[in-house]
Amino acid sequence: MKNDFICIGHRGTRIDYDENTLGAFKKAIEYGADYIELDIHKTKDGKLIIMHDPSLDRTTNGLGLLKDFSYHEIKKLRTKIKNEQIPTLSVLLNEVMGRIKFIIELKGENVRNELLKLVNERGLLKDCIFSGRNLNELKSIKTTFPESKICYNISKGRDLTLEKFINLGKIKKLFEKPDMICLRSSQITSEFIEICHNNDILALSWDFLHYENPVDKIKLLINMGINGILFDNYKNIPIIRQWLEKN
Repeated sequence: MKNDFICIGHRGTRIDYDENTLGAFKKAIEYGADYIELDIHKTKDGKLIIMHDPSLDRTTNGLGLLKDFSYHEIKKLRTKIKNEQIPTLSVLLNEVMGRIKFIIELKGENVRNELLKLVNERGLLKDCIFSGRNLNELKSIKTTFPESKICYNISKGRDLTLEKFINLGKIKKLFEKPDMICLRSSQITSEFIEICHNNDILALSWDFLHYENPVDKIKLLINMGINGILFDNYKNIPIIRQWLEKN
């Protein structure tokens, strides 16, 4: 049905494994993801750490804000489900580069320069999409590295609201457009997807954990024309791939 449909492991996976860990990322790769999506923060001493929340509380045995800890202190912590270490971006790249592509969301403050330096040094610009809620920061990345790709998380975006995007997109008045826009699944409409496509933007969707049958919702969005899904459950990736092959 769609040979160019993008399957993305959201934080690797959010089922059975601790999100944003090597175990989660490797499982998403094993089950056929095209990309793994991950979130970047920075420790007190400047190390790029993979974690979604600014706080350690939800996913680890630590307490407090990640930015207040050194990397040496972070290394001692473990995740709650599989007792894994919190990975650095360097460790992840050492483990999986060449096997998968990356969507890297800039979560913490002042991570851009170190992130770009590391990715560029590894020769991975072509394999990375830079994501985030700060459109101006993403546009700055695009200015520095025109060959890079950027994805704007418009659900929680700071610089361009969904309403404004729809209004400007209807009349093709969008300037300095992102390559992709990611929107929460409950907010996706045919109009949103059509405006993305009319402005040469790929439409992605996230947040499927709360559905009784996420696969049905994903199929519905694909039939509406969505270009890619951030899968919370790695087991659904091959299910959707097989369905796509038959359609």
